[in-house]
Formats: sequence, C-alpha cells, structure tokens
Amino acid sequence: MFKIGEFSVLTSISIHMLRNYDKIGLLIPKYIDESTGYRYYESDQLPIANQIVALKMMGFGLKEIAALQLEDIQRENLKEVLKNKIEAKEQEVKAIRRQLTQMENALEDLASDNEHALSIVIKYIPDRTVASFRMKIKEFQDEGVLWKTLGDECEKLNIQFSDINYSIAIQHEINFDKDYIDVEVQRLVENTYESTDKMKFYSIPSCEVASLVYQGGYSRLKDINIYIAKWIIQNGFEICGPVFNVYYISPEYEANEEKFVTEVCFPIKKR
Repeated sequence: MFKIGEFSVLTSISIHMLRNYDKIGLLIPKYIDESTGYRYYESDQLPIANQIVALKMMGFGLKEIAALQLEDIQRENLKEVLKNKIEAKEQEVKAIRRQLTQMENALEDLASDNEHALSIVIKYIPDRTVASFRMKIKEFQDEGVLWKTLGDECEKLNIQFSDINYSIAIQHEINFDKDYIDVEVQRLVENTYESTDKMKFYSIPSCEVASLVYQGGYSRLKDINIYIAKWIIQNGFEICGPVFNVYYISPEYEANEEKFVTEVCFPIKKR
C-alpha cells in the first residue's frame, strides 16, 4: 500500500486533490486508518489515477469523470463518451472562432472611430400578434404617412394594443435604383381581428436577429443598415428575412429626433 503522500508523488495529483477525489467518490482510498485518519492506496489504483489525469487534460470536469465510474466502464462506452466530447469541443472551437472574428472586426471599427463599434448583438425577438399596414415610400423619413394611416384605422376599429407598447416597421425591399422602400408598419395587439382593405392582422413567429439600438433621427438608418449587413457577412451569418425596426421612442411621443430610440433588426441564420 501507498500512503497518500507517496501516491501523490507517483500520480502527480496533489494531496489536496486526492482528498477532494475521495470526498466526491472519484478515487476512494482502499484503506483508512481509523486511529490516525491516514489514507492508503493500492497499486491497482494507479491506472485509474492516470486515467483521471488524462481525462482532466482533455477538458473533462470532475463530475463528468466521476459519472463515468472508471473502474467498471466498458471500453466501447468510453469510446462513445470520447466521441461525444470531441463533438462538444468542436462546437466550442467554432464558437471561439466566431468570437475572435467579432472581436477582430470590433477592433477594426474602434480603430476607424466607427461610432457603432460593439453595438451589435444576437438576440431572439419573441412571437407577436400585429395590426399591419404596408406601402412603398421614397425615404425612411416618409414612414410617418404609414403610421398615421395605421393609427387612424386602429382608432376606427377601437383596437386594443398589447402591453408591450412599441411599434415595428419592416423593410421588405430597399430599391435605391428605382428610388423606393417597401415598408410595413405594425403595432402589437392582444388579439387577432378581421383584416380590412387597408389593415391586416396576423401572428408572427419568433426569430433570431442581429440587433443594433441607437439614439437619433431616422436619416441615419441607411448607413446603419449598410453597417449591419456588412457585419453579418463578416461574422459568418446570412440574412434570412426582411429587416425591421422597433421604435421605443418615436415621433408619436417625442418631437426632438435626437431623443428617438430605435432598434434595427436583421433576421439571420448561420452560414
């Protein structure tokens, strides 16, 4: 038998860690002297100790290793565990590479004094039920015409808006050559109503988006749209739906455009 100090030297596992392994049931001494409390290990525990060290080097946590029950595990089961760990690690590597790319792009933005550096996040927009009006306009600033029409129609029908009282505008198409923007404006509602000639009611499923929230006027939207589209390509995503804006502070409640707060959202998926 080996005393705990001797076993520690042979296995390169500290005495502190050996005591911890005993506590969590990972590597239990073969004998404990009741009078002194000394722990003793057998030679046949050396291979198990080496396997623990090897698995830790591969990135396994102690709870994972303890769950394997190394003394009894079958070789085929261990092969399956390693295959699953390899897949998990490959996903971690992909995530780290995406993070590195995002950091490098953010560093470039900061170096060029881009005001939107570190402003884009990936998030989910939840399911929603909306009242909607759609029309083509020439400039982003012309969106107010759509909002007035939607507001007038909702007032006529006495529509009850959702407690989450923000407004959404979807850019279905931006055609700079023909000088128009196909825009749909939406307000969140509690229930689905019967559609009219002007206004539609429907439910929209949740989606993942690249999102940028900014404070200021709508004249900045064109540059912001171009910036987000570039960011999406650089960071390994692709656009998978029409762009939309969420208005938290808009002309409906605030006259000073410098106080407007808008969230620009691009639906995305991984390439």
